Amino acid sequence: MSIEQIQGPLYKIAAPFEGGGISFLYLLKGDQVALIDTCVADTPQRVLQPALAEIGMSLSDVGLILNTHVHLDHTGGNAATKRHSGASIHIHWGDLDRARSVEAEVEFMNAPFRTLGASEQFLKQRAGYITRSCGEPAGADVVLSDGDIVDLGAGVRLRVIHNPGHTLGSVSYLWESEGVLIAGDAVQGIGARFGAYPYYNDAPGYRRSLEKLLGLDVRMLCSSHPFPGGSITNNPVRVGTDVRLFLETSIQAADTLHRAVARSMKRLPGASRREVALDALAELVYQIPQLLDRELRIPRSAPGTLVAHMDAVEADSYPM
Repeated sequence: MSIEQIQGPLYKIAAPFEGGGISFLYLLKGDQVALIDTCVADTPQRVLQPALAEIGMSLSDVGLILNTHVHLDHTGGNAATKRHSGASIHIHWGDLDRARSVEAEVEFMNAPFRTLGASEQFLKQRAGYITRSCGEPAGADVVLSDGDIVDLGAGVRLRVIHNPGHTLGSVSYLWESEGVLIAGDAVQGIGARFGAYPYYNDAPGYRRSLEKLLGLDVRMLCSSHPFPGGSITNNPVRVGTDVRLFLETSIQAADTLHRAVARSMKRLPGASRREVALDALAELVYQIPQLLDRELRIPRSAPGTLVAHMDAVEADSYPM
């Protein structure tokens, strides 16, 4: 089964996508039905319809699409899901520009790769993949802010927790009465895939967000990917003491990255950003596993993160 009941009205849906990735989407059934994230453009027809049929539902039952953030593997299926269901799309204001424009998403995701020396051919191929996965832009019907309440009825009441870092508009949804946090990509351990590295575009914001989540009463944390870090098994749903361990491991990984980048920038004054990145990675290989892209010689998820730490070093803004 691609759908699994986690706790009461909360379900997890496994959604594989092009390139060997997988996103975990979450379904919450109150008086209204909410789908948290929609993966890529073909996910609604390919994955969601048959998954929902397993529990006697269909896409037409979905009343709300609650996005954790705007990225191709979280919002790419928004337009198709809305077309089949009429569901309202909820997105934080910080990601609105990319919810409305595939071109903006392509530039957002390609910019750090360009900064670290990716070839035009590489960027063109990557742009094609992003465009295919994003589908048509669907924008937002409801614009979210920190602290907003999404009440689904039947005791399912979610508080919006703004946790910028991965993106400016990254949010989690806290089902406070149950201590359940649906966190999207807000907490990344050591990366979504083995050797790929955590991926965020605001290093200080990411660390502050992790500290903020540590202060919440969370007894179950539901992630969008099987992030390694904390426990030995990479279950996207962590419970009990493993929640805190995962958050602490994520902070340690971010701090390790920052120290390595800071040392490289000090060691190589005047060096290009690519030179700094390669130098930092030569040190980090002993601390965080790496799987390097053949052309870039940098882990696929790392460019935005490495550039974000360079920005934070220059601004002396990292809260460590």
